[in-house]
Amino acid sequence: MMPASPAARFVRGALVAAIIAFAWWRFSENTADNDLWGHVLYGERTLAAGAIERTDPFSWTAPNAPWINHEVLAECALGLAHRAAGGTGIWLLMIIVSGLTVIWALRQGAGVEREQKWVALLLLAASTNFIALGCAARPQLFTLLALVALLSFLRRFLSGAISWGSALPPLFAVWANTHGGFLAGLLVLITAALAECASLFVPRLAGLLPFAPPSWRPGGVRIIVITVLSILAVALNPWGLSLLTWTIQSVRLPRPWISEWQPTSFTFANLPFFIVLAGSAWAWIFTRRPRRLWEAAVLVLLAAMALASRRHQPLFGLANLILTPRHLADAYDQMSERIASLRTLFARTSTQWLTGFALLAGAVACLHASVSAPRQRPFTIEVPRDEYPVAAIAFIRAHRLTGNMLTYFDWGQQVLWELPYNPVSFDGRLDTVYPPDVMNAHWDFYAGKGIAPALAIDRAPIALLPASCGGVELLRNRGWHLIYRDPLACILVPPKSKFSGLDLQAPPTLVGPKELSGRDPFPTALPELADPRRRATP
Repeated sequence: MMPASPAARFVRGALVAAIIAFAWWRFSENTADNDLWGHVLYGERTLAAGAIERTDPFSWTAPNAPWINHEVLAECALGLAHRAAGGTGIWLLMIIVSGLTVIWALRQGAGVEREQKWVALLLLAASTNFIALGCAARPQLFTLLALVALLSFLRRFLSGAISWGSALPPLFAVWANTHGGFLAGLLVLITAALAECASLFVPRLAGLLPFAPPSWRPGGVRIIVITVLSILAVALNPWGLSLLTWTIQSVRLPRPWISEWQPTSFTFANLPFFIVLAGSAWAWIFTRRPRRLWEAAVLVLLAAMALASRRHQPLFGLANLILTPRHLADAYDQMSERIASLRTLFARTSTQWLTGFALLAGAVACLHASVSAPRQRPFTIEVPRDEYPVAAIAFIRAHRLTGNMLTYFDWGQQVLWELPYNPVSFDGRLDTVYPPDVMNAHWDFYAGKGIAPALAIDRAPIALLPASCGGVELLRNRGWHLIYRDPLACILVPPKSKFSGLDLQAPPTLVGPKELSGRDPFPTALPELADPRRRATP
């Protein structure tokens, strides 16, 4: 083989630099997740108490209700990171887990052939935008890592390395105490087991369909045993196997106000996902390399889940990065003659130098974007003032407006951290605490459909809601007074307010967009409710 020319080496190096810079920019996103305040708070309380809280200490609509706080290991990890270095510690934990997840998946998909390595790297670049959706500082981050571990262990196990199967039950035991995504992992494992058994016990299947037969005959019994043991391992949590049935019921609940649970629509933002989906399907159809039925079945399952809910796009992206590059490499090889003129063009020295410099410029632009606006403190978690009610919370605190609060679910856990004397009506814990009638009452309230009995507004002396929320008009029609408004949030109090310092006849305090510009760092100091002896008290 002729050694590569300086121009060819330059363009390859520039391509690697551009992909790494792009991935860094997207995976280092430092905007706080809606539930981050809560996850850190619950982790701090668990660490301090040395035990898991079983009843809710925070809300007034479900006081002392059973609390299925099943993400306790992830929350303790976030709590420890916060104790070590505040928002910077949380950001570093996010970067480390995301990096480990993506690098592991990339190495699994890259194989040993040079062409496949390049294809895997390009597939990562194409998938980065939607994989990064799941790589925020929240428990879902650990599900992505666990999925990569599952597929890695499963490939080895189903290729004849029997000992790797013994790693799956312990993986699920940890996963079930970290994030509810263990249910997706079980679906992947069951799908793989059924497909492998079909290949083993229906020999004609491999002849009827273009899939390679399993490489080892005794695999069917073993994969069934490992699957059963993994399901039983899920029971190693404080709620036993009932956590599995609860999680199944949970994922079926409607979440009309949570965008990531909505179907993946064909929009410009989702275009990378659809391009990768189409390209991967093309590769699996036209590849000449042996296909494994279980791998195809898993990818079909995860693609269907991603189409049903944007939340699952990262799961498909990582699985696809592991399982598809060898087929993409072969499909590309088959096309090489058809694109000979294009290959000739890129073989020219001048084209390679120009392409290399363009890629380097792109890498520099990505690195600059990772440390510039809107990010103000790029190496810590930040709270955008135009996404979270920072200014409204400051108003509540300054005027000492305490008591039960009607809250928007996305802001409830921030309220727990910032306003410990304001028990919330609803927050992002959803059905881990709140009964269905309370949840449905809030969804209808936010949509302006009405106020159900489960939402006893007469028990709340204050409301903090989005300015665009339909519930604002419902309250005003019942005589509630608007006392504060900014482009993001409203604060309202009932007709007979208990706050003597408020002049309800005066016009509301109006705050403009300027006060909502910029970002605040995620708080470093522990909240008052981090002490497990404390409960949210008006």
